[in-house]
Amino acid sequence: MELFENQYRIETTRLIGRDYAEAGTYLVTMCTQGREHLFGEIRNENMVLNPIGCVVAEEILKTPMLRPNVAIDTWIVMPNHVHVIVEILPSCEMDVVETCRRHVSTDAAILVPLCRPRPRSLGAIIGHIKASATKRIWAAGYQDFRWQPRFYDSILRTERAVDNARSYVMMNPVMWHRDRNNQQPEMGVRH
Repeated sequence: MELFENQYRIETTRLIGRDYAEAGTYLVTMCTQGREHLFGEIRNENMVLNPIGCVVAEEILKTPMLRPNVAIDTWIVMPNHVHVIVEILPSCEMDVVETCRRHVSTDAAILVPLCRPRPRSLGAIIGHIKASATKRIWAAGYQDFRWQPRFYDSILRTERAVDNARSYVMMNPVMWHRDRNNQQPEMGVRH
């Protein structure tokens, strides 16, 4: 951790120099706060979603409809985390981003400090999924629901890496008994 304006802050986990709005494929993991089992449970090596898990699944499925530059490959909602392979597709149009200063726009190729994730970036995509799901979950009466801040990602640079990530995601329910995220083995689901 480094000190910034007399406060400790967590350093970025993103690859320095990588433009996360460029075309690419990523394996993303999002966890619930405290890795609480909130999305359902594993039964007979299959994930069974509860109402909260269904909301998250629906938001993942809606993503390509809302963002034509995004394809969702393979995904799974687990009891306390989500894995999704996100592909950011090449864009034909120029991205324009807003800087922190008013009335100033700049070409996306020029690096400028931004107040929020760049539109079409991996951070904006995942942020939208998490925010949309949270809004719906809270509206359904689950006011205590929280995501863990941030998310984990791996850049999948080859077709072999994509295939390995697909296998990993699909095998998650089968391997749940050995998963480090399974901190509450064989416990019931909180509804």
